[in-house]
Parts: sequence; structure tokens; C-alpha cells
Amino acid sequence: MAVYTKTLTYHTKAHMGMIDVTGDFQDAVTEACRKFRIQSGTVTGFTTGGVAGLTTLEFEPGIVEHDLKEALDVFSPYLDENGQLVPYYHHRTWHDDNGSSHIKAALLSPFITVPFVNGRITVGPWQNLTLVECDVRDRVRDIVFQVMGE
Repeated sequence: MAVYTKTLTYHTKAHMGMIDVTGDFQDAVTEACRKFRIQSGTVTGFTTGGVAGLTTLEFEPGIVEHDLKEALDVFSPYLDENGQLVPYYHHRTWHDDNGSSHIKAALLSPFITVPFVNGRITVGPWQNLTLVECDVRDRVRDIVFQVMGE
């Protein structure tokens, strides 16, 4: 079984900034298929760092610019209704203000694994693979793509 690994770096925007990385998953598969003459297998993307995640969603403005952030803010708000920082025990430990970011990232996942067949990832027509920045600051994030197949 062949294994191909590639890392890409992204500049993310704070508070649930999202980047459609579907094409990058496909590019990793295409490169692995070309290099190792494989056709089918899986590709996994893993984002490093504790406050970012990967998910699938329909990458459209309503979800990307509003809905997902609002939904996750229900479970882990950053600010309260008066605009004050919501206290988390995490803040006491590290003397920072991104406790809500860690919870949001935990509700997502740091990785996605997608099968590919005949060199094409098997996502649906409205299913985009998406990097989500949960931190309260813009960041630089890596995704490690690993393709395995035969």
C-alpha cells in the first residue's frame, strides 16, 4: 500500500473564519495517484493546533458567514449579552481568552477522512471540506494530508 504525505499552510481569520479546502484534498489525491499509480483508497486531512477544525458543509455565505458561528456560540460563547468576556477555567490556567475556542474546536474535529475511487474524492455536490478557525485571533494553520491507497 502506498502512502503519500503533503502539508499545506493557510492564513485563517479569527472567530470562525472558514476556508474551502476541497480542492486541496483532491490535489493531494491526484498527486499521490500520479506518483504511486494508485486509484482507490483514503485521504485524511489533519489540522495541527488545538483551536481549529475540519468539517464538511455546504460552503455558502449563510453558513460560512453566520450560521455555524452562531450555532457554536450557543455551546461556547466568547462574549456574553453585555459584550463581556465569558469566563472559562482555561483562562485561569493559561491567562488568555480563548477558552470558548477550544470548546468549539472540540465540537468539530481536527481531521476528516474521505475515500477516493478512480482518483476522485467521493464528496457530494454540496459537500465541501472546510477548515474552520475557532481561535479569537487570525492564525497560520497547517493541514497535513495523507493519502493511502492501491
